[in-house]
Amino acid sequence: MDNLAYLNQISQSNRPTKRHDRGKGANSLIIKLIIGGLVLFFLLMAIGALLGNLGSRSRNLAEQIYTRSANLNSTLQTYTPNLKSSRLRAIGSSLSSILINGTNQLSAYLIGDDEDKDAPVSDQKIIDEELALQQELNLSLNNAKLNGILDRVYETQITLQVSLLVSLTSQLLERSSNDPELTKIIEPLHNSLLAIQGNLESYNNPSS
Repeated sequence: MDNLAYLNQISQSNRPTKRHDRGKGANSLIIKLIIGGLVLFFLLMAIGALLGNLGSRSRNLAEQIYTRSANLNSTLQTYTPNLKSSRLRAIGSSLSSILINGTNQLSAYLIGDDEDKDAPVSDQKIIDEELALQQELNLSLNNAKLNGILDRVYETQITLQVSLLVSLTSQLLERSSNDPELTKIIEPLHNSLLAIQGNLESYNNPSS
């Protein structure tokens, strides 16, 4: 054996051998399981928060619809009797009945079994915003009444208000699929408002 071969043999015999660290593999698996568990935990937390937000949004919409319906009905009862058109008065009276029925049912739903709650709406921001809208509507109708054009302005304004309520009830229906009690209230209200909307369109376009 020459010197070069001898040196290569010594070098190979002194080379460290790789160890298969079973403990290291087990630790890696545990770490992966922990990370997977944390990811699943935060995912469930995010889903829970999303469902909570949807529930909160549904209630806010229900409170907004209740408040707007009650305010609009108050306006209708003030100005509908002063209309010259008997047909428009009939539409206004029908809308008023629909809103009364809807608010009565929504009131019972929003108060529920909470004995400490004495009002359907607890969000002061909704109350203030809806009151401002009602005051603007009343001002418009009152000015129209003073100028002898109540029927025309009433038809325009009430058509707008009904369209807005249709939009709100439609949004709530999309979110209340997991709440049969609320759907049972909103669905007939939505359909009745659509019928009123059709009557107003027909009044505005008698030839159609």
